[in-house]
Amino acid sequence: MKRFHATRILLAGCLASLTVSTAIAQKGDRKGQVMNDPIPADQIPPSPYLSLEEAMKEFKIAPGYVIEPVAAGKDVYMSLALSFDANGRAWSCEMRSYMPNLDGKGENTPNGRIRVLEDTNGDGKVDKTTTFLDDLVLPRAVAVTSDGCLYTSGTTLYFIKRNGLRPVGKPIVIDPKYAVGGNPEHKANGLLYGHDNWYYNAKSSARYRRINGKWIKEKTQMRGQWGITKDNSGHLYYNTNSILAIADIFPPMFLRGNPDYQPNVKTSPVVGSNETNPRHMTPGVNRAYVKGTLDSEGRLRKATSACGIVIYRGDNFPKEKHGMAFVCEPVGDLIKAVKISRDELNHPKGSHPYGKDDEFLTSTDEWFLPCNLYTAPDGTLWMVDMYFGVIQHKAYMSSYLRKQYKMRNLDKPGPHTGRIYRIRYQKNKVSAVPRMEGLPASELVQFLSHANGTIRDIAQRLIVESGDTSVTNALTSLASKHSQPLGQIHALWTLDGLGKTNVSALLHGLKSTNHYVINNTLDIIARNRINTPTLQKAILSLTNKPQTLHARIKTMAAAGLADQALKLTLTSKNIPFINEAFMSGLGAETVAFRKRHPKITNAQLDNLLTTVAQAITNPELVKASPGAHLKGAKLKSFKRGKNIYNKVSCMGCHGNDGKGLANLGPPLDQSEWVTKSPERLAKVLLHGLKGPITVNGVKYNPAMIMPGLNNNSSISNRDLADLMNYIRNAWSNKAPVTTEKFVKKVRAATKNQKQPFEAKDLQ
Repeated sequence: MKRFHATRILLAGCLASLTVSTAIAQKGDRKGQVMNDPIPADQIPPSPYLSLEEAMKEFKIAPGYVIEPVAAGKDVYMSLALSFDANGRAWSCEMRSYMPNLDGKGENTPNGRIRVLEDTNGDGKVDKTTTFLDDLVLPRAVAVTSDGCLYTSGTTLYFIKRNGLRPVGKPIVIDPKYAVGGNPEHKANGLLYGHDNWYYNAKSSARYRRINGKWIKEKTQMRGQWGITKDNSGHLYYNTNSILAIADIFPPMFLRGNPDYQPNVKTSPVVGSNETNPRHMTPGVNRAYVKGTLDSEGRLRKATSACGIVIYRGDNFPKEKHGMAFVCEPVGDLIKAVKISRDELNHPKGSHPYGKDDEFLTSTDEWFLPCNLYTAPDGTLWMVDMYFGVIQHKAYMSSYLRKQYKMRNLDKPGPHTGRIYRIRYQKNKVSAVPRMEGLPASELVQFLSHANGTIRDIAQRLIVESGDTSVTNALTSLASKHSQPLGQIHALWTLDGLGKTNVSALLHGLKSTNHYVINNTLDIIARNRINTPTLQKAILSLTNKPQTLHARIKTMAAAGLADQALKLTLTSKNIPFINEAFMSGLGAETVAFRKRHPKITNAQLDNLLTTVAQAITNPELVKASPGAHLKGAKLKSFKRGKNIYNKVSCMGCHGNDGKGLANLGPPLDQSEWVTKSPERLAKVLLHGLKGPITVNGVKYNPAMIMPGLNNNSSISNRDLADLMNYIRNAWSNKAPVTTEKFVKKVRAATKNQKQPFEAKDLQ
């Protein structure tokens, strides 16, 4: 399961004086770091494995809310992800073989399951469990459809048909490389059904959709680490281990409308701070001995295992909590609330409604391992708790942490470990769950306006999967109801999913006073490049509001109004991402537009137009496949290096495409830190690097320190040379190859380096 570069300790004992021999040194050890216990063991209270009833007593929740068990014991075991079907049943993904022992031996045992959890009497508790699939390898995600189920096993994403709760036939491989490379902390997950009818994922640059019965895969922005969610307008949110919440400024694919231009801009800011407020000391953080990790009371200061984010879209919480983000932080044994707001340009911001020194939910039970949150069909907030002591995967575990685990028996869970809870606002009623399974599309349309976003999503998906176009008029009618903006948005995207987008529905959307409805409407027009005179007139007549500026420019450029879009772009040149929005909309019209406008006053946009037009018209400018310029032994080294890149999880922070990941790692593609001095690059790979760092004039300040590979016994000098040769010649990079002998020389010359380098030291 996804678990990060930090973990917690759970059981005190008299073994504090235990020393860890170098014979069992862990992969997470860093040379030169003194791993002293930050808190003496006799000051740490005991943390026994608790029964459900005992664990409930350890929760403290915000005033007005209650937490209740939904499933435990035999009904749920090591669950980490859910998907709700049309009747409100929860499909639970169980990763039963995650860290079965401190060495991770047996981790790939095929004992994972997909189980369906059902509340048959409406009392809010699971009373019926059905195993749908078993014998899975480390399953990470599940998404139920009307006729089957998407799920993962090993590195592969599968789809299998179903008859009710029984699988039918053999599974279909959707993507054999869904979760390749890295370890369980750095593999794709999510399968979030987006507004645009595509499935989006965390720790992934791929999205998936079934069109005319065929599953297809497309490239998208790399996002997050564990868990992904969306708001009512379709924006995506996610996080990394050390960042509680990240939000996209634009809807998915908004700036990727031009296949010949993929902008390398930061459009996913951090929202809110990453500070945490546990109710108890947390000395078992993997780097707890590093100064500043814990506060003066031994509590985690900032997130180190953030995961499972959700934007609440239900109808049970008070209205002011609608659209709020809730985030799991299992190392701190808490759930963080982040209030989301957006400025006039839709840039997201976050604040913390429970103040600096409190949290939405905390526990003093150190076995508590919340890993995912969901808006449930009944309008409450569901929380998945693996209730497991070993968070840290073996790939990052330090000798210090192993010692803590052993002396507190954290690797000794009960026979059925794992719990699911629901959180509800006590004064408000829990909504009845509609039974939508088997309903015709005509009866599903009404649920597109439901107060619960999960119900709206399910209804949209069911209608699109049905392919029933007889509801076109009903959907168009719903798109006209300005008093129901959420229904309008889902009606428009449902029409798009059915291939029945029509001018009448789009005109209704453009007449809305809700800028989210307008932006979604414009997005649909731009994606489909609809350029009827009626729509063009309506687009040009839109009020000039900043909230719709980017969408208007992109859509004008895509809908035959490129000259007008250019004028608006030039007058808005100081607004961030304006040029990128224009280029995204222009798409295939770039060459013709360049001919009409051989020179424009905005130098940056002028250069973009020239570059993209040349890429389209001159085949020789199209990039050759990475490494194609290498031959013989050099090419073999390059190919080995690609495997090393995946093995040591470089892609976890820098992406498969080398473009870097927001708030995690700077780009490697076209980076002077990669292609220039091989000695400097070797030093960084050996000993790590601490930010900030400037790449091509852009300053990056990753939240985490890049660890070096000097003490990783599984990585040889040849491996490091191969890795260097890969990243120096992958993507659009092209640089001389290096050798094992060269790396050995640099390793010897820097043998006294005890800490990661700082960028200033390597200039």
